[in-house]
Parts: sequence; C-alpha cells; structure tokens
Amino acid sequence: MLMHMKPEKAKEFLGQIKKINVMIENKIAEVEHWKSVAMGIVPSGADVKINGVVQQMDKVQASGSQQKMADAIVKYVDLQAEINPDIDKLIDTRKNIIATIELLEAEKYDLLHKVYVQSFTLDEVAAMYGFSYSWATTLHGRALKDVERILDERGDPDEQ
Repeated sequence: MLMHMKPEKAKEFLGQIKKINVMIENKIAEVEHWKSVAMGIVPSGADVKINGVVQQMDKVQASGSQQKMADAIVKYVDLQAEINPDIDKLIDTRKNIIATIELLEAEKYDLLHKVYVQSFTLDEVAAMYGFSYSWATTLHGRALKDVERILDERGDPDEQ
C-alpha cells in the first residue's frame, strides 16, 4: 500500500533542478579558479569575483612555484572530473521531472515547467497568462496534487 505524498515532497521532487544547477555552477567557478591559478594568470593576492562573491585568491605569483602550480593543476583536473557526473545527474533529473509533468494537462504542465525548470516566479507566470497571482497559486496547488498522485502511483521510494 502506497503512502499519500505531502505537497512538500512534490515541491522537493520538482525543486531538484535548481539545487543541482547551483551545485554545478559552484563547481565550475572552483574549476575556473584553479585553472587560472594553474596557468599563472591570477596575480598574487588578487581579488576575484566568483558567483557574486569577491574572494582573495591564493598567493601565487605569475611565475609561481612548481609545487603550487602542480597542486593547482591536480585540483583543477579533480574538480573538472566531478562536474561530469553532476551534469549527467542533472540531465537525468530534468528528463524525469519533465516526463512527469508532461503527463499533466497543458496549463498545469506549462505552469510547473515555467516555475521549476525555467525558474520563473508565480507572479511572472500569472503576468504571462494575464491572470492574477491567486490564479497562479491555485493552479500551482492543483498541479502539485497531480504530481503527488503520479509519484504515488509509481511507487518509487526515491521520489517519496
């Protein structure tokens, strides 16, 4: 017997895309940092903006010590390798979420796609349709209940 899913679980299921995107963006920023250090591009003590945050880079001179350059190269290569499985996970997760919401009627599908895949707010989606925010929240709630029903019917323990 399947347990009834709570709306929070449906939101968590749909919200996975945003979290994975942020994780990948941060790893890419780290990779770019270590790539710059490894190539000796970052001047000693330079301030660099990564994801909107100013950070002081490690003290690596343009000529740089051989060990610091080697360490930077290793970190760069390791982080680059970590990104590939994350991207694969993102692609698989996106496919699963999109396939799930494609089972809904068109209007519910479109709203959930705009909110969870395209990262629009409910206010923005309501404006796109020319309707009120209240309309968007009502449709969103109904769509989440439909997603819950689909996930319950699947019985997949990873989605409950």
